[in-house]
Amino acid sequence: MSGTFKRYGNILLRIAAVMATMSICVTTISQASSDTTNHQPHTVLVPALPYPQSGLRKRLSDAGKTLPAIDNSLQADIPGLYYPPPQIGTDIPDADRHPAIVALPDCDDHFPEDWINVLRDLGIGILVISPNRAHPSQAYCSEGSLGNPKHGLTYWAFDGLSALGYLAEQPDIDPERIAIFGYGYGGGAAQLAIYRDGHAKHFAARFRALIGLRPQCMSEMNNFAPSLLIALRGDPFNPPAWCQWRMDRDLTPARALVRFELIGNGETVEKQATRKVVAPEKSPEVVSIVTEFLSQSGVITKNREN
Repeated sequence: MSGTFKRYGNILLRIAAVMATMSICVTTISQASSDTTNHQPHTVLVPALPYPQSGLRKRLSDAGKTLPAIDNSLQADIPGLYYPPPQIGTDIPDADRHPAIVALPDCDDHFPEDWINVLRDLGIGILVISPNRAHPSQAYCSEGSLGNPKHGLTYWAFDGLSALGYLAEQPDIDPERIAIFGYGYGGGAAQLAIYRDGHAKHFAARFRALIGLRPQCMSEMNNFAPSLLIALRGDPFNPPAWCQWRMDRDLTPARALVRFELIGNGETVEKQATRKVVAPEKSPEVVSIVTEFLSQSGVITKNREN
């Protein structure tokens, strides 16, 4: 009997340990979600918007044609982290309605932490989403080429639009001052999220502006919102020539401003041949360019530049 009680005792101890761990996890998430003092990131799950009906499908449907069902297998809610701006809970003007940015990471799911801090210091809330986790079957970093581009850009762009819709409904965010910031591969996807003839035209919410840092320009630039593209000279992963070619090809009278900045790069090719952040992309010069652009496009006010 003593052996039996000992086994039951061990089982009960394990259950107690698991329950204690669950309690700690729930408390931590709860505190992060309600915190307005330390401004810890909030874990969020962005609901995926329903795919809009294409013009072709609508015409066929209106003509009485029977259409095959749409494959929604890759449409999933998008995990993310929301970083509130530091002024929440203070007496700074507009603290109750602040601007926000949807951040699209590079294809390895990385978005520079330094830039999260820079943008938050400007009074902006940052929602970093993870399309990789929403669509794990897509191996973006290891597949595709310029001649055979990856189709994941459209999924990522749609995730960005879903995040825009989510932020626009939040009571402390100004829906008219939401921008999108794409890094690397995410910069290419972000461009599709403001594409005049893309999915964005089907939704009322619109991005105020776009920033692409080391953008992998593989998408159209006939955009409805102004954009700032910052490329590094000699970048082997995100060649500036791709952006320049797209800009020249998509130059139309209706296109909103595309500002292209080519930053000098003193890093060695070996150091550039990585998706990690290199010094020039977070230099004071680049921070100043981004801050000026956010002010000119109306995302932030003048008093937040200093």
